[in-house]
Amino acid sequence: MTAKEAVPVRDGERADDDFSVIQPTGFSPVQVEDRARQLLFSPRALVIAGSMLFGLLILVYLLVARSLIFETQPADADIKVSGFAIPLGDGHLVLPGDYEYTVTATGYLPKSGKVSVSGEKNSRHAVTLERLPGHLQVVSDPPVPVRILIDGAEVDSEQGLAQNIPAGRKRITVLTDRYLPFTREVDIEGLDNTQRLQAKLRPAWASVRISSNPPGATVTVEGEVLGTTPMTAELIQGDRVVEISKPQHKTAQVPVAVTAGVDQTLTPVDLAAADGILRLASTPDGASVTVNGEFRGRTPLDVELEPGSTHQVRLFKDGYSAVERTIDIAAGVEREMTIDLSAVFGKVRITSSPANAEVYIDGRLAGSAGETFTLPARSHRIVVRKDGFEDYETTVVPSAKLEQSIRAVLLTAEQARWSQVPAEVTHGAGGRMLLMRPNARFTMGSSRREQGRRANEVMRQVALNRPFYLGTTEVTNREYRRYQRMHSSSHVNGVSLDNDNLPVVNISWADAAMFCNWLSARDGLRPVYRAEGNRIVGFDASANGYRMPTEAEWAWAARFEGGSMKKFPWGNELPVQKNSGNYADNNAAQLVPAVLRTYSDRYAATAPVASYQPNSLGVYDLGGNVSEWIHDLYTIGTGLSMRREENPVGPQDGDYHVIRGSSWRHAGLTELRLSYRDYGAEPRNDVGFRLARWVN
Repeated sequence: MTAKEAVPVRDGERADDDFSVIQPTGFSPVQVEDRARQLLFSPRALVIAGSMLFGLLILVYLLVARSLIFETQPADADIKVSGFAIPLGDGHLVLPGDYEYTVTATGYLPKSGKVSVSGEKNSRHAVTLERLPGHLQVVSDPPVPVRILIDGAEVDSEQGLAQNIPAGRKRITVLTDRYLPFTREVDIEGLDNTQRLQAKLRPAWASVRISSNPPGATVTVEGEVLGTTPMTAELIQGDRVVEISKPQHKTAQVPVAVTAGVDQTLTPVDLAAADGILRLASTPDGASVTVNGEFRGRTPLDVELEPGSTHQVRLFKDGYSAVERTIDIAAGVEREMTIDLSAVFGKVRITSSPANAEVYIDGRLAGSAGETFTLPARSHRIVVRKDGFEDYETTVVPSAKLEQSIRAVLLTAEQARWSQVPAEVTHGAGGRMLLMRPNARFTMGSSRREQGRRANEVMRQVALNRPFYLGTTEVTNREYRRYQRMHSSSHVNGVSLDNDNLPVVNISWADAAMFCNWLSARDGLRPVYRAEGNRIVGFDASANGYRMPTEAEWAWAARFEGGSMKKFPWGNELPVQKNSGNYADNNAAQLVPAVLRTYSDRYAATAPVASYQPNSLGVYDLGGNVSEWIHDLYTIGTGLSMRREENPVGPQDGDYHVIRGSSWRHAGLTELRLSYRDYGAEPRNDVGFRLARWVN
């Protein structure tokens, strides 16, 4: 602010004209804030502030950061850590987080990885570097090309240098021709370093002195010609064959066992004169040749013959006369000989039944049956053929000295098929079975007027034509015990029923059926009886396995003879004939209440199977010994029906099964008859069974 200078006024004077009024002037106060700001943002202030902030950050970093220490192998490895990491002594100071690292060292493969650092504690991380492969320089003495094996596997090498071998202890094998293998254990240090291995090789050969009589023979070993005798050859160790050959002499082959470093001299080899060669041919070709009785082959043939000897040469061929020659041949000489063989013929007469069949010889139609054919004396295939019949085939070798005859019995297709079915078989438990081919119509049961008849013997008309096998005897204890090893047929008042060759008894019908199924499975057949546990619930009439005979089969086998039905096992009249079966005789008087006083079968109870005469079919004990379980369920008809039953097998389900035939307990007229029927389900000491099976 500005002001005019003040003029003093004297007392009493007016100052109106000269007097100036004092005017206020503008005032600007001092700017204190601007100066303070200038001081705050001055360079010095900024430096101080920056230093303080940096110090604060360092303090915070030191408080938060953690130590990351790498323990490396080798210890002097270089370590690089990604991100902000402060090297500190043996480690790095880092903030918590994930870091990538790389560890390197001379002679080692670099290794990289990731490591996590937590905020709670310092972190240690071990890193072991893998040494770089090493190299091996093999120096052999003597200096020869070598092959190098490491731990048994061959590796690539050049001038004895094998490269890039993993570090560690290795088994080094050095191989070369004509020297023994050299083997050493070597510690490969790796680190891309090359190590040297001095291999002193030992020879793998030995010197062998070879001579011959006469000398000058060529010596060959494994196809390589080594020289002529006498000579010394270096042979590689092992089993060798030295071949010594000379023109006009036989070649000798001498086996030699060579041991490295062990020299030897072979015994002089005497070379025999070479065989002569007989080039032998015949017309026709294929004649067999023997020399002095020794077979040599078939023409055309080169035969070696020892010189200085006489040889018997024989040629023979089916259908031709044999030819013999005496041959003498010089050493090393080749001689050719061709011999013509003369054909020889014989007569064969061929007949047939039925007549007028066609005859084919060696596949060609030759004529009709009833003719005599002249054929070369060699083997011929004969086929006799007629429409409606199977071919008859055979072979024949005609003879010039004797006329031969062939009779061809021609079979229909059915006859031929049955000719392939065995008439007798043996089942897996050891019993025999015969083939039965019934083609019969008959009446089962008995007339009401027949003495001894029971009400259940109702007459039934039956047609039986399905073939089957039937056991010649009842199943024995020995056979049954192959299925149930501990089975016992027991005894009667001390008389044993349990001997091996006695019929098995004291078994139920279900026991017998289960035995049949077991035997079917054993022999690879389809079981007949359907079982649920130990219970039989039905049967399969199409199966080919073992079973008990049907009632119709049993009645046919026991009674049908000459077109009529027998009454008793021995015929149609009483008394019981001698040796006709095992019944209740005097021997059984202590066991049963009624016996046949005038008959003796030699046994008190059961007899060994097949002890008496078989019937006309070859079947034993269909009457006597033991009664037999039958396949069929027990039923009683209402009388003779006009309907004929064909191959009846009975119903599928029921409580009781038929029992047929008399036993050792029976002496009465009722039971001795073959039409006698009984029934049951539970075991008895006089009831067994026999086997049957259908032929499908």
